[in-house]
Amino acid sequence: MRTFLGLAVVMTLTFACVKVQEPAFPEVVINVEGGDSSGTCLKCDAAAMKGRVFRVTRLEIDEPDAFAEILNVMWQGDVKNNILNVIIVVDDAVAGTGTAFEKLSLTLGPGWREPKMPYVLPAPDGEDTADMVTDYCLLDGLSLNVDMAPYHGTQCQFKSTAPTSLYFHSGPRDAPLICSPDNQPKNNIPISDMSIRMSFNDDCTAVKNGFLLGCITMDAADRICMCMGSPGTCEWNNQPGATYQPDTLDDSCHLACGDEWLSFGSIIRSFGLQAGCLTPEGTKGYFVQAFFDAAMIPATKFNKVSSNDCQSH
Repeated sequence: MRTFLGLAVVMTLTFACVKVQEPAFPEVVINVEGGDSSGTCLKCDAAAMKGRVFRVTRLEIDEPDAFAEILNVMWQGDVKNNILNVIIVVDDAVAGTGTAFEKLSLTLGPGWREPKMPYVLPAPDGEDTADMVTDYCLLDGLSLNVDMAPYHGTQCQFKSTAPTSLYFHSGPRDAPLICSPDNQPKNNIPISDMSIRMSFNDDCTAVKNGFLLGCITMDAADRICMCMGSPGTCEWNNQPGATYQPDTLDDSCHLACGDEWLSFGSIIRSFGLQAGCLTPEGTKGYFVQAFFDAAMIPATKFNKVSSNDCQSH
């Protein structure tokens, strides 16, 4: 069942035919006179925040129900095994008054780790797979910058100031777990017209209540081919001169990627999901919703040099 859609790379994505209303943040009251500031991030320091790196550690969907039961277990396994790595880097933090930060500038994108292989890292019983990782990095050419502003002026909650995009990629650039040679950048799931919001714990060492909403175009979904086996088991066997054929999506995947690859778009439509969003350019697509948390990566375990496989230092 793990390879059902091979969707681990899509993060915690909900594909819906109608727009999902953004859920409200829990109300937080900041005690400006002192005392317990748990959950308000008053203990955060803008200078210390600059340069911090976070990795998504919780992924969860709540609808549609048909996906949730199957995919939440699968995706969380990929996060735990460091196969799915979404990295958030704080490039700048401007201190605020009444809120921890007036502005946050982030770099957001897919990452990989060292050791590069195997996909599923062997970990002794009882130990976290992350303990096997010596370095994380951002994959070269796939990151984007996002500016965040206070979502509520007196609370530690932040939302993107303008729509942005995000590329989801699982695996190193030269051994991806997604095949989409016709998308640009290739072998990625492109999310467009995306908004993102998040809050922090009291000392800003963890991201809480993360939420994003975006749109994946129908054309991009049709051009994505998903491996129907466990990570790394689908053989790449592309035929020279293979071209995208919109009327025979699965056949296109077989020719462009291999016999074990199926079209993401055809899988989506097999569940009866219809286009529910329009990009700013007027292109039809599917709404994508994600919920997430993230934990801080120690500075000693983050390679600041973006690369194809975290081998560059």
